[in-house]
Amino acid sequence: DGWVDEVNLLSGHERKQLQRDIRPVKLVLVKLHKVAFKLINSTTILLPAWHKALRSLDMPVTLMPRDVATRWNLTFDMLKYALEHRKAVDVVTA
Repeated sequence: DGWVDEVNLLSGHERKQLQRDIRPVKLVLVKLHKVAFKLINSTTILLPAWHKALRSLDMPVTLMPRDVATRWNLTFDMLKYALEHRKAVDVVTA
């Protein structure tokens, strides 16, 4: 198929180092996924707080895209949205 698994080409030490290096990124993505899921599914507590945070920051009231396994580009969209709305994310997660 032409696909090469680059991780298999690494030595054991290099694989461990790679896992250590990408761990913070994985943790951030997991947390953002949880926040996006809770925003969509919490209509009584978190969603109104999210809308209030966005309004107080003079941002348009929108929802964070939810990451799903079958659409790889949604991970990028979710991360981009979170960076653009970082202040609001900080308000509701503080």
